[in-house]
Amino acid sequence: MRLLMTTALAALAIALGGCGQKTESMAPASSEQSANQAAAPAAPAAAPADWCKGHGVPESSCTVCNPELIPQFKEAGDWCEAHGYPESVCPTCNPQSPPTAGGAEPADWCKGHGVPESSCTVCNPELIPQFKKAGDWCEAHGYPESVCPTCNPQSPPTAGGAEPADWCIEHGLPESKCAKCNPALADQFKAAGDWCAAHGLPESACPICNPQQPPAGVEKAALEARTVRFRSPDVEAAAGIETVDAQSSETAATVSCTARISFDENRTADVRAIIPGIIRNVRVPIGAEVSKGAALFELESTEVSQIQGQLQTAREQIRTAQANLERQRKLHASDIASARQVELAEQELAAAQSQAYSAEATLRMAGASQVSPSGRYTLVAPLAGTVVRRPAVVGVLATAETSLATIADTSTMWALCDVPESDAFRVSLGQKMYVTIGDSESLPGIITWIAAEVDPRTRTLVARADLSNPHGRLKANQFASARIETRGSRNAVSVPRSAVQRVDKQEVVFVRTAQGVYEPRVVERLGGGPVVQVLGRIAKGDAVVTTGAVLLRTEIMPGSIGAGCCEVEPVTQARN
Repeated sequence: MRLLMTTALAALAIALGGCGQKTESMAPASSEQSANQAAAPAAPAAAPADWCKGHGVPESSCTVCNPELIPQFKEAGDWCEAHGYPESVCPTCNPQSPPTAGGAEPADWCKGHGVPESSCTVCNPELIPQFKKAGDWCEAHGYPESVCPTCNPQSPPTAGGAEPADWCIEHGLPESKCAKCNPALADQFKAAGDWCAAHGLPESACPICNPQQPPAGVEKAALEARTVRFRSPDVEAAAGIETVDAQSSETAATVSCTARISFDENRTADVRAIIPGIIRNVRVPIGAEVSKGAALFELESTEVSQIQGQLQTAREQIRTAQANLERQRKLHASDIASARQVELAEQELAAAQSQAYSAEATLRMAGASQVSPSGRYTLVAPLAGTVVRRPAVVGVLATAETSLATIADTSTMWALCDVPESDAFRVSLGQKMYVTIGDSESLPGIITWIAAEVDPRTRTLVARADLSNPHGRLKANQFASARIETRGSRNAVSVPRSAVQRVDKQEVVFVRTAQGVYEPRVVERLGGGPVVQVLGRIAKGDAVVTTGAVLLRTEIMPGSIGAGCCEVEPVTQARN
């Protein structure tokens, strides 16, 4: 597959005449270009509505969309022949940052709820009627729909310092001050006395003398700035790019794993005989529903017979000892018997009572009669449930080492999920688990226990959930598949798995914003399969690239020579 892709890319490069990749942000400006940039008038800031997203210039100055404007700019001397745009707004010679529409100022941000403070209806409930009246309200989450942190999440504004897009990752300073990438800036900083001769950068931003902390999201912003532009529609068609529309969906971040069903050990009992005996009668068949205290087995035991006899003897000794104690007390009251004789009578009574209590306890635990020395006793059910195993048969010698029956309450079963070690940190108590067996519907449960150690052989962590089983459809030792919701439901979009490409540590989806223009969008992929949910700057209806996504990925990879069929141009770049 890799050989075929390499061959295809090489053939495409030859067919297109071997035109090289062009990365303007890293190429030093020529002296002629620097002069043109210096002479070009400063372009006024574009309003949010006045922006051509497809060509990266203000809509009012876009001569590609509005070719009738060309004579006006040429007559005014504001024209870049090399790129076919007005010199003042040429996206190659004088790139501009896209205007932000309705973005929150740094001071206007509610950090606690992740929305602009001026729109936070949690902190300012008096605003709710206004947003509801305007039809801008999300009933599901209790925020204005336009800023709902679940439906329409926004990035917190950065207060001061460099914006993420204005940062040179390679040299570690703001792009607008990077004299390495923009040599024309050196003279300006030298003239202003802001120059570090040792490192060839402005002293105020020198990453060695005065290092700065990169702004949050700088890697994401730098990656998303690498817009891919095909040189012509014919080149785009030859590349074979295909797109599909992203679909809206509601999903939750999940962890998928294998699972197995087992009995609830807190509702399971193993029936054994604590005193050896021969099974004379079996009262219940396997699979029977029994109540607590129901008779299960009748046994006959010589040991039980001996204990029953000891109990009868102890009871007779108690009666004799009580009579002797009463007689000694009367004699002692008449000064005939000594106190010592009374104490000995009390000791005899206590010893007889102790023997009787011991025998009674043993017979009670065994389930034997405390009246007649028959040697027979009955084992009863310690809890209500189903007899799921019953190896005992008539005539077998039952001992404490032999299991006679297992009773389990199957109304609740356990799902034991084997979580991969790499996902263990995402799983916690109280999360929802959905278990599926075969083609049946998913059964919901809540994680109630997580193992304290990883299995050294399988490198998995066991997480347990209780599953309701009122109809007894779940069986112990069944295999199942499970998914654990590690985050609550939120809005997302669905795209084909082939649309998601990995660039370094980020996953991206390419969106076709205009003819021949493709923007990478960093996304968080949820789950797997042929269709996946993603979170990021992807909206329903966006044209995401499927066939050809690998080609576009090749173009934006750091250090890649690309296929030679298009240019990679940052949308935002430092202006001289």
